[in-house]
Amino acid sequence: MRVFKITAVGVLLLAATGCANFRDRRWGPCALGGAFLGGALGGVGGGLGVDMAEKSPVSKHDIVAGVGAGTAGGALLGALLGHMLCDPEKEAPPPPVLAQAPPPPPPAPPARGTRIATVGAANFDFNRAEVKAEGRDVLDHAVRVMRDNPDLRVTVEGHTDSVGSAAYNQKLSERRAEAVKRYLVREGVASNRISIVGFGKSRPVASNDTEEGRAQNRRAEVVAD
Repeated sequence: MRVFKITAVGVLLLAATGCANFRDRRWGPCALGGAFLGGALGGVGGGLGVDMAEKSPVSKHDIVAGVGAGTAGGALLGALLGHMLCDPEKEAPPPPVLAQAPPPPPPAPPARGTRIATVGAANFDFNRAEVKAEGRDVLDHAVRVMRDNPDLRVTVEGHTDSVGSAAYNQKLSERRAEAVKRYLVREGVASNRISIVGFGKSRPVASNDTEEGRAQNRRAEVVAD
């Protein structure tokens, strides 16, 4: 019958034009309402169409068949059209949860004997034990290392150049080591984590025959225990 042909063509056209739309929407009340409305209109149209299309008198059976075909086809077209027009769109799936990389492990504490900081020539005046401002900047690094490693203990080693007697330089080296310890403690490092020792002029790192060499020997070193 012509009603079936019209219905089939309509379904094929909707399927071709709205395939992606069907996938993006959830079937809901709009499709149901469209099916009811389309079925009612299709049934009426199907019955009238059969009556008008046939030249000879039509039987009641033909009219019922036309109404049935129109109702079915109209319901199908109405459901598809209602779904395409106003059924709610599917919610997008949540984005995948990305596994977070574990935080990097903390750096290993300095090995025993590592020199964490050296307060050198520019940081001690000749024949003086107090650390100058530039030396405090150097010692701030040692403070950070000890804060990051609460179990770390250090020894502050004091050194001098060769000018003066051995006894005097021994005392001076100890005072330099003590000055460094005082600064570390003042910045929050526990006193019991810091030992001091003075080596006087016994461990030069440069020649004491020149002013430059003697300046290098006037130093204090913070060494990991």
